[in-house]
Amino acid sequence: MAYQIEVVDLTTLPPANGILSLREQAYYQTLRFPKRRTEWLGGRVALKRVVARQLCLSDLAQIEILPQENGKPQLLVEQKPLTLAHSITHSHDFAVAAVSGESALLGIDLEKITHRIEAWKRDFFHPNELTSDGDDFLTALWTQKEALVKLLGTGLSLRSKEVCCVGGKPQFFGRALELYNELGHPPITVVTERWPSGYMLSVAFSAAREIS
Repeated sequence: MAYQIEVVDLTTLPPANGILSLREQAYYQTLRFPKRRTEWLGGRVALKRVVARQLCLSDLAQIEILPQENGKPQLLVEQKPLTLAHSITHSHDFAVAAVSGESALLGIDLEKITHRIEAWKRDFFHPNELTSDGDDFLTALWTQKEALVKLLGTGLSLRSKEVCCVGGKPQFFGRALELYNELGHPPITVVTERWPSGYMLSVAFSAAREIS
């Protein structure tokens, strides 16, 4: 399989001191708001579990996930960087992490299926993307776009209409297209499923191409 996924229920998280390294605990203590602390910890629990499964490790504290300047978390095992494509997302009661030893580029997004106003649809989607309608379709489409933004891996804010997904096929414009070309314009696969129940989860992944 191109990637592995771990889903964590944010309402039943284990104690932080049994999961986090000392450096991670120091960062965790700087997070002031309970919601942010829960989401941050949940994402780390999910990513550590899936990495541990991939590498056959038993001690989650051996795995560190520390912030980089670009905002993307860096994976370390026994304080050494680990070159394993990874991505984290959370929504409401769940956090999800994915890793891939086969794909060099990876992005995931989870969203709870909810009804949104018509203006939201007009503001965030290109007309070409709106091949259907309804809460399930629009939520799925939003997760696809967000997963693609994460795959680009810049940590920069892109305009939502610069990243499009039409029938499951990504299209890039403007700054997003520049970033995609910088990565060697590799083929990208987007997989979307209704999971967990009441949520949409999208995974975007690709092998990077060498840039000549």
